[in-house]
Amino acid sequence: MRKIIAILAIPIIMLGCKNDSKTANQLDDSLKKDTAVTETAIVKDTSIIESKEANNDEEIYHTDSVNFEKFASNTELNEAKAPIAWSSYPEAKDFKTRIIEAYKTNEVGFASNYILATFGCGTSCIMGFMVDTRDGKIYDLPLGEENSCSNAEDSAIYKNNSKLFISSICKEKLGSTKVYYLAYLWDEDKKEFTSMKKEEDFLKK
Repeated sequence: MRKIIAILAIPIIMLGCKNDSKTANQLDDSLKKDTAVTETAIVKDTSIIESKEANNDEEIYHTDSVNFEKFASNTELNEAKAPIAWSSYPEAKDFKTRIIEAYKTNEVGFASNYILATFGCGTSCIMGFMVDTRDGKIYDLPLGEENSCSNAEDSAIYKNNSKLFISSICKEKLGSTKVYYLAYLWDEDKKEFTSMKKEEDFLKK
């Protein structure tokens, strides 16, 4: 009787082994599929990063094309700060808090003597003022709606030792790589900005 039971048990055990083997193969295939999916996801993520890096390189290229050095202010940065002369621009008092905060915390950022206060004024719009650290007088910056664009690559670009101010770098149309510049030059004697129409005058060759 025992011999008969033993003989009958052998096929059952073999069938169980086959099932275990099939399960192992299924798990192996499943793992391979999961690995393939993971690798695909990694490849996709890498392409996104590369795409972002390419876009950043493009933005840096446009900014680096501007020849700020050509319009150097040629004076040492003024570290002293005279009190703000509100009487020089009474209308600026509407933005008193922003101007005071910027003047208190920012360093000279433009043409060796000016501290800038810039802030948003709507979609794709920036406005602002600059304060002369020597006498505290306030001046308008060439910003606002008339110096903004819907496809702006960058806005309010300047250097602490240059008199050149770039209001906006704009794409000609959405998705285009071609841009145009809204540029102004500060006249220290006249105390005013003049528009620079020819890009060859302020872009590096």
